[in-house]
Parts: sequence; structure tokens; C-alpha cells
Amino acid sequence: MTTGAKAMTGAVPRQVRDRRPCARPRPRVPASADGEGGVILIVMLWILTALAVLTLSFAREGRMEVLAARNARALEQSYYIARAGIECTVYQILAKRLDASSGMTAVQDEPDPVDLGRVTGAYDGGVWQVDVQDESGKVSLNTVSEQQLRALVAAAGIEEPDASVIADSILDWRDTDSMPRENGAETEYYQALRPAYSAKNSGRFDAVEELLLVRGMTRDYYYGKAERAADGTVAYKYGLARFLTVYSTRDQVNVNHAALPVLLSIPGMTPEAASLIYERRQTQPFRSAAELNSELPVALGAGVMNRLTTAQAGILTLTAEAHPEGSKVRRVVRAVISLNATGVQNPYQTLYWNENISDYEGGGAS
Repeated sequence: MTTGAKAMTGAVPRQVRDRRPCARPRPRVPASADGEGGVILIVMLWILTALAVLTLSFAREGRMEVLAARNARALEQSYYIARAGIECTVYQILAKRLDASSGMTAVQDEPDPVDLGRVTGAYDGGVWQVDVQDESGKVSLNTVSEQQLRALVAAAGIEEPDASVIADSILDWRDTDSMPRENGAETEYYQALRPAYSAKNSGRFDAVEELLLVRGMTRDYYYGKAERAADGTVAYKYGLARFLTVYSTRDQVNVNHAALPVLLSIPGMTPEAASLIYERRQTQPFRSAAELNSELPVALGAGVMNRLTTAQAGILTLTAEAHPEGSKVRRVVRAVISLNATGVQNPYQTLYWNENISDYEGGGAS
């Protein structure tokens, strides 16, 4: 029985073996399924990349808008600081003028900022600097002789043939005839331009800006331009607008306010004498024209002396440059005022106001 039981235990009947559950077959994955998964992954990567680019673009755009808003605010703040600088400078000029008229002027060993032509100050978290230039230190655009005009254009650094074109064209614009000079221009030339206009031919300039309409006059020749020196520093070189005026008809120029090119344009003036006058007046303005011959190491001829003066015209150009502390944003405002107004309520009159002066024109020029 034991042997038989073992035999029965070790043998599995066929019927039982046939009832054993069969192994479930593994599903067959199509060959194209792996390829589709790779494509989806690549598409998702491109989508994520595009989203990242858009996010960075929006962030950059937002940053630029913040910077633009900050610069706009700084520019507006600079404008009001510049206006404050002009008002403070006018106050100092009027106070000095009042003291002089009342005999209360104190003896000073050193000239004050108004005498030196540069006043500085601070206001509302910013700083300002105002250049003071008496119009008597400029050449009259309406009365300048041809000889002096050509000398001034050359002294301003304008080379030939542009120098002759500009000088002749200025004279043609100012005269009353329609005959062009050798290098000049009259209405026929200006009518060929687009937009077309006519030569003025009225005998005078009403504003210095009219020079921009004259043949040969570029913005660099008119306003000046920034130049890099050999040592790498950048300085601003003034254009003709700085040396000419329509507010004075004098043949004389004020040595305490005349720029170096103006001094060089005076008939008979030598470069050495012009440099000596210019350097001396930077630290100690001349009290009278007589001091020119008594204190300079060179003698000036009678013809030159007749063209020089220390008398002021009472018409001043104030160029204010301002910026908030720690900001590179600057604003330059220019005004021309007349001190010849009468009355306590109106001690001066504004003849000209320009809020669109190039920001680099405020100072540090020659």
C-alpha cells in the first residue's frame, strides 16, 4: 500500500495535467510605439524651450519698461533741477547787480562764480551747473564783417571747402539781393531742396537757429560734437551757435566772456595774445580793457584794442545742466535773459527758452 501510494503520488493523471492553467501570453508591442514616444518627448522639449524663451522675453521686456520708467522719472527730475539752477543763478546775478547799483559791493580777493561764468548748486536730490555767458562775448551775426566771419568759421575748426561755402552762404542769406557769391547760395539753390524754401534776404537773422537753413551748415558745425583726445578723454567742441548772437550789434567783444575762437576771429589778434587773454580771464577776469596791455606780456595794437571791451550787454545766456545724484541721466536747458527790463516786479525778461538742448552741451567744452 505504501509503495502503491507513492506511485500514485508521483504520477499525475493526464486529465489533471490537462486542467493546469496555461501561461498568459505577453502582449506584443508594435514596433512603431517606441518611435512615437520619442517624437512626443522631442515635441515636449521644444514646447518647454519655447515657454522658457517667452518667459525670458517677458522678463526682459518688463525690466526694460522699469528702466524706461525710471529714466523718464530721472529725466523729468533733471528738468526741474535745471530750472531751479537757472532761477538760482538769475537771483545771484540780480543780487550782484543790485549791490553794485547801491554801492554795497564788497571788495573781493577772488572773483565769484558769476564773474567766472559758472555757478553750481544742489536741489531736490540732484546737482546743477549753469554756464553764464554774456552776449557781448559773441560776434554779432547781423553786423559781422566778411573778414571776421571767415576767420571765425576757420577758428571753429571748419576746414575748406566747407568753410568758404558756409561763410558765403551766411552772407547771401543775410543780404537783400539774389546774386549768389562764388561759394554761396540763393533762392534757386534752396528751391531745389526737399522740402523747398527761399533765401531770407531780409538784411538780418532773427534767430541764430536760422543758420541750420543755410547751405553747408550741418548739425555738427552748428551745435558742435564730442571728440576723443589722445589720452582717451572725451570733450565737447562747440559749434558756431556758441560764438554768434542776434542780441548784440556791437563791433566790440567782451574779453571776459568771449570764447577762444571769438578772440581769434578779431582782425589783428595773434594766437598767442588770444590764448593769454583766454587763460587769464579763466581765473581773474579783467576789470577794464586797459588791463590788457598793462598785465599781458604781449602788446596789443590799437586796432585790436578798439575791438575789445569789458562792458556787458545786459543780455545773458544761461545754460543749465542737471542730473539726480548717482544718475547718468542729464537734462540741459538754455535761456537768454535781458537785465535791461525796468521795474521791481519784472527785473529781467526772458528772450529765449529751449528745453531740447543736447545733453552734452552743458559744460566741459572748448
